[in-house]
Amino acid sequence: MRSLDDLDAEGGAAREFVNDFIKNPHRGDVQLAEDHWTRTVQHVAKHAQELEALTRSEAERCAEDIARMFAHGLARAHKCWACGARPSTPWWRRRHD
Repeated sequence: MRSLDDLDAEGGAAREFVNDFIKNPHRGDVQLAEDHWTRTVQHVAKHAQELEALTRSEAERCAEDIARMFAHGLARAHKCWACGARPSTPWWRRRHD
């Protein structure tokens, strides 16, 4: 799995995602954002049945792409599903001013 640093190095849309994902829902906390990125990709890889027919490397890349689309949409709205995965604070109730 590629780290946020690896994605940032790609530039373009990948860099935009990294910037939004770190800045918006994680308020600049790079370590927290990296942890949540890892959890997001792992969640997609575990639950996307479509990936089962692919080779391991293809499935990993596809899981990253799906996770990035999902996470970027939420990040633009200042949200992160992993932040909300904590039982005490669902993401839809968190304030991200």
